[in-house]
Amino acid sequence: MFDKIIAVSLNPALDVTLWLSGLDFKEPNTTLREVAYAGGKAINVARVMASNAFRQPVKTLGFCGDQNEAVFLSLLDKDHVDYDFIRLKGDTRQNLTLVIPDGRVVKINRQGCPVTRDALLNLRSKIKEEAEGAGKVLLVFSGSLPPNISKESYKALILQCKRSNIEVAIDTSVFTIEDYRELRPFVIKPNLPEFKKICNNEIRTEAIALKYCKILSEHVDHILLSLGAKGLLYCGRDDGNVRIVPPSVEVKSTVGAGDTTLAAFLSHIQSGAAPKDAAVLACAAGTASVMLDGTDIVQKELIDQVYEGLQQKELS
Repeated sequence: MFDKIIAVSLNPALDVTLWLSGLDFKEPNTTLREVAYAGGKAINVARVMASNAFRQPVKTLGFCGDQNEAVFLSLLDKDHVDYDFIRLKGDTRQNLTLVIPDGRVVKINRQGCPVTRDALLNLRSKIKEEAEGAGKVLLVFSGSLPPNISKESYKALILQCKRSNIEVAIDTSVFTIEDYRELRPFVIKPNLPEFKKICNNEIRTEAIALKYCKILSEHVDHILLSLGAKGLLYCGRDDGNVRIVPPSVEVKSTVGAGDTTLAAFLSHIQSGAAPKDAAVLACAAGTASVMLDGTDIVQKELIDQVYEGLQQKELS
């Protein structure tokens, strides 16, 4: 469907997961195990799409800190991610996930490196250069913003990048319905708390969620509303609506599950699947990913296993 997909990461991270032997507020705590991955939402999308499960080429653009770039870039190389990053002064942020033996998980996200105006202009030029002559392009704007980039600046960047041959996918918590009227993305993938902020509504029932999905579908081609353990609500401007309920699974880590869902949806769209079918397969992939430690990449065999237990219902 798209001739080129570019994932844009303004605020990447080293995602570090630590398994603790216990939690003591008086004495130092020790770790049983730790893993680190290159992360941030856009990078997670690129990692999953490039994996053996999907094998979809994606170019990743964005920023990284010059103080720890060797570690960060080596992790991207390990996951076969194609990248071109602008170096910033400082460290690429480290996000920590602490796994406590009783099953509790503590997640700590750092703010990230400030992005200069010149660096942002440089990024816009790189996006334009990558998209030039590439045919139909999808830009994936996903993740949190660095501390000195405002919502208005982010929206302006996206609008400046859009052209007749360029679509955008957006997964961030900063935009509202009013913003999406201007941005008119190809797909968005909010979770329920993010969706409540987008709509400025508590969204207490599935019927209300569907109502707001339909309102958004006037401006968004495809909406993937993640409902956590309850599954996914898909709403398409021209493709109808479907409620997808996954089987019950053992949850090890929910970090990156939404990114896996978006990556799987785009991968199946790229492979020619109908949007509703791609949404069902995306729900299977997102559910399978929570069965893994940290932000490990899900494999096709596990996705297929989850897919067999999915239930889906067409909604009017």
